[in-house]
Amino acid sequence: MLAPDSRAVLLRELKPHTGFTFEGAVATTFTLDLTATLIPALAFSSYSFSGRIPDPVAALESVRRTARRLDVFCQGGSIGVPGKAPDLLAFLEPMVHEVRRPSGGLFHPKVWFVKYVDDEQQPAYRLLVLTRNLTTDASWDLAVRLDSASVNGRLVPENRPLQAFLRSLPGRTIRPLDPERTARVESLATEAGHVEWEYPEAVESITFHYLDHGREGAIDFSGARHLVVSPFVNDNGLDLIRPDGPIAILSRQEELEKLSPETIERLDAFIIDTLAGFRDEPDGEDKPADGPAQGLLGHLHAKMYVIEPHGRAHRARLVIGSANATDAALRTNVEFCVEFEGPRKHLGIDAFLGSDAPFRTLLESYEPVGGAKPDPQEDEQKDLDNTLRAISEIAHTVTVVATAGDGEPRHDVRVTAEKGYPLIADWKATIELLTSPGAVRVVGANAALDDTFALVETADLTPFLVVRVTTPSGLTGGTVLVADLVGDPADRLDVVLARQIDTPEKFLRFLYLLLSLGDPALLAALARGDGSGSGGFNPLTGGPGVLELVLRALADSPAAIDDLDRLIRRLQATEAGRDVLPDGLDELWGTVQEARKALAKTR
Repeated sequence: MLAPDSRAVLLRELKPHTGFTFEGAVATTFTLDLTATLIPALAFSSYSFSGRIPDPVAALESVRRTARRLDVFCQGGSIGVPGKAPDLLAFLEPMVHEVRRPSGGLFHPKVWFVKYVDDEQQPAYRLLVLTRNLTTDASWDLAVRLDSASVNGRLVPENRPLQAFLRSLPGRTIRPLDPERTARVESLATEAGHVEWEYPEAVESITFHYLDHGREGAIDFSGARHLVVSPFVNDNGLDLIRPDGPIAILSRQEELEKLSPETIERLDAFIIDTLAGFRDEPDGEDKPADGPAQGLLGHLHAKMYVIEPHGRAHRARLVIGSANATDAALRTNVEFCVEFEGPRKHLGIDAFLGSDAPFRTLLESYEPVGGAKPDPQEDEQKDLDNTLRAISEIAHTVTVVATAGDGEPRHDVRVTAEKGYPLIADWKATIELLTSPGAVRVVGANAALDDTFALVETADLTPFLVVRVTTPSGLTGGTVLVADLVGDPADRLDVVLARQIDTPEKFLRFLYLLLSLGDPALLAALARGDGSGSGGFNPLTGGPGVLELVLRALADSPAAIDDLDRLIRRLQATEAGRDVLPDGLDELWGTVQEARKALAKTR
């Protein structure tokens, strides 16, 4: 998104092409918002969404389908604490993987590698190289989308950095990856090496940069002219990009003021004109559900570098990705960027800063003074953030130690950590279950964590723990960490599901979503109806009909029948659950199960 009339949202960028369905994906992000992690599930679904979160039942089934084949890797200690934890988050547990910090740095890449297949199982691939984290933040970012043109039988040399990056992910996690997920990530990494990418307009070559401490892959910044777009900058970073000579730069005002006067002297500086977005407010599906209100552009978060060569060469290089213009990003962090090379008139600095360039309409000139003294609270915030990251790297376990009660039982759970928290003197820490806010336990500095939470409902059992740390000055930070969950009931997720399907209308909607097998026509019919069983949408007496869906599922996806059977049995076990089941379903479902058993014997 290089101009105000070219906006993109993740929901749209991940949506499969017509005729293709989601097969698998690997994603990386620095910070992670658990609620925002629901967005990919909606994008990958065949259900037609308007760009906003749909009704809970449709979202639930989309998440259930996607979570088995999506793995999201994020920096440990950087999962935000949601204001409210919806039941849907339980289905995200297996796909969220915290990553250890690399030596002296952070895990900072923002990449999506996605595989789709058509009806004949022919693959298509998509790569997103982003400057945006998987959050609901309304900052101004950039996105590069590459779609596969073909799949080559031989390894494409240009893809080696991408392949190496994806292969490194399972070995970075704090908690060991499930073997099946490890194999899936490694398989996608292998496939990534053979993809021929469609080149964007005016691009003549593509280079991937996998930056990691101790490995080759540094970006070549040598050139005669430079444009730097980066929300975070420092003197050392700009010196690495260009040791001397002028630099055109777009950054945040407060970051520019931190630079030394010597660095400021060689900058032609710009900041974002936050009012520029009023001219081009998008409508309909292209309007971000979480975007800035009333056309205001958010804070700059994009990272881009434009390098023009010495001499009379007419080619320029454009680099977009996760790396800020700091020495940490360019030397010690794990980062990922994509570089395009092409004509100056399309990719050169004047294409962005020229008087008639759309990009220029977003900017206003700025003359920084530089030399601003750092805010003392910034150092304390950095220490707090690093403490949360260190705590996230400690192995935690949530163990169900006792269960009591008839009907829907309750459980006592024990939360332990393999070692004490590395708290600075007089700092305080607390821990709680994400699903049980308010039930807080205090954690002592360097003391063994061993606390019990009593009478937890089955649907509230969770490996997601909330850790908060408070400094003597009152500064507080929090993160969600992922523990090992031990001894939870085998039907825990079924209980979570049943708690969501609490009316006959919701049951019918879930049945349609589960048994539709991604059929766009059936899903469109569901989208047009209100789910009430009236008018044109009455699955038991009219429309496409449950019987038709069941027959298709028996033939093509018997596992979906088994999935639905577990929910029906759970609902049949209680009076409240039986009230959720539509009239006539018991008789129909008995016949379905007989057919399911008969077919199983013939397979």
